[in-house]
Amino acid sequence: MTRGGGVRRLTAADLDWVTLLASHRRESLVPHAPRFWAPAAEAKARHRDFLGHLIDSPDVVAVRTDHAFLIALSRGGTWLVDDAAAGEADGDLWATEGVDLLRHALHLGGCLRFVVPVFETARMAAAEQVGLVPVELWWHRDLDRAEAAPAAEDVDLAVRVPGAAGRLVAAPPVYDPGGPVLLVTEVESPDALTRIESAAAARGAGVSVVSQDPGDETLRGMLGAAGYVLTTAFCERP
Repeated sequence: MTRGGGVRRLTAADLDWVTLLASHRRESLVPHAPRFWAPAAEAKARHRDFLGHLIDSPDVVAVRTDHAFLIALSRGGTWLVDDAAAGEADGDLWATEGVDLLRHALHLGGCLRFVVPVFETARMAAAEQVGLVPVELWWHRDLDRAEAAPAAEDVDLAVRVPGAAGRLVAAPPVYDPGGPVLLVTEVESPDALTRIESAAAARGAGVSVVSQDPGDETLRGMLGAAGYVLTTAFCERP
C-alpha cells in the first residue's frame, strides 16, 4: 500500500522542510556521542547549503514522502544513503514511509549502503525489514588530544604504529569534534590500539573510530574492554 503520499522527487521547494527535519535528527544523535557528533558553528546553515547542492546534483537521487526523505549518492556502483530522516507523527514512520523510501532506493540498481547510527532503532528496524544487514561497524572513543590544533596538512594523512594503521580524516562540515578524527582500519592488539590512539592524539585528534567486521568477535571484545562504544552500522543486502 502506498503511504505518505507516495515516493516522489525532492525539489528545491522542499529545502527548508528537509533542512529542519535533518537538523532535528542530527540533534537527537548528540547525547549518544557528544564529541563525535558535536555540532559545528552554523551547522544548520551549512547543512542547508549541502542539502541544496545534493538536490541539484545529477549524481544524487533525492526523494521524499509526506513525512520522510532519503538522499542517495552515487559512489561507483554503490548508492550511499546517509542523509535520511522521518518526522514525527502517529505511529512509526520508519516502518511505513521509511520502508517505502528504502525500497525505492533498492530499485536504483547496484549496491545500497545505508548508514545507521545504532541508537536509531526504528531506522535499523526499517533496514532489516527490507533485507539490509550490518556489513561494517564503527566504534568510537574520545581521546585526550593535544592542546595545539593540528596543521591542515595533517588531515587525511596516514597514521601507522607497530600493529595498527589508520588515517586522520576531517569531520563532515556540520560536525566539530575539535580536530580530525582517527579512523583505525587495522589493529592487532590492545597495546597497538593504545599506541595509535596516542600518535593520533598528539596530532590533535579528539576521537578514535575503529572499523569492525561484524563477525570479528575478538576485535569486538578488545574494543569493549578499551572503552569504545558501538556507534554506527553500515548496512547492505548480503
